[in-house]
Amino acid sequence: MKTNIKIYLTILLFTITFCGCRNTKVEPNIEKAINDLTDKFTQLPKGKSKQIDFYKLIRTVIIGDKNIKLQLYSAIDSLNEHQQIILIINPIGKYYAIPFLTNTYFDYWNFEFDKPILNVKKTNTTFETEFIKALDTLNLNDSIETKNMIFNEIMFSLIQCERISESDSSKFESISLKNNNKLPVEDEDSCYKRQKRNFEAILKVIHPLEYYYNYCAYWDRYNDRIYQLDNNGKVFSKNSKFKIKVYRMGCNTHIFTL
Repeated sequence: MKTNIKIYLTILLFTITFCGCRNTKVEPNIEKAINDLTDKFTQLPKGKSKQIDFYKLIRTVIIGDKNIKLQLYSAIDSLNEHQQIILIINPIGKYYAIPFLTNTYFDYWNFEFDKPILNVKKTNTTFETEFIKALDTLNLNDSIETKNMIFNEIMFSLIQCERISESDSSKFESISLKNNNKLPVEDEDSCYKRQKRNFEAILKVIHPLEYYYNYCAYWDRYNDRIYQLDNNGKVFSKNSKFKIKVYRMGCNTHIFTL
């Protein structure tokens, strides 16, 4: 009888311990996350030693009620291209790293009104694809509200974008010049026409009085991009498709130094 009780208690203790371990939060291995991502995406520069030293932590945002952590890392010695990495960490410490590349990689951003540059190595994925993979991997895809909340925090709190409204057309009348020798030089007039077309397309989807989620257009001044959540004029439901449109702003030029 005593032997049976002892066996029972041993099994009970093992079960409690095992179940407890499954729910225990683990500390994410940031260095491994960055190492794995720079190995997978050769577009991201690598340091000579530890990648965690090569990529500087720029900003951390915590979504309090969900206990989700968002981090932005940037390569510290990029002269013309500041390649970045977004890290999403769920409540139990599981993580997913997303490349946040420069405008060189047209295919990754799938820019509206732009075609990929032939002599630039393709990424064979898109930002939208990687974002959805992150949510699926981390079990954060339970509803469209959660997806939108995480994306909103990335854009506003992590990247520090500005919200776009119908009255912002004057902000896009000037053209910012960007030096990038990997891309062909662009004519300023064609760049202005592209920006005008971008803004007109964005306005067609913004309906702040009708659809809350369609009022999501984010202007990333630092990277010269605009991101927009597009639901094609329909009210979001739990199973709605999460669609991200990206518009390239600015104008590429080549600056030669003697």
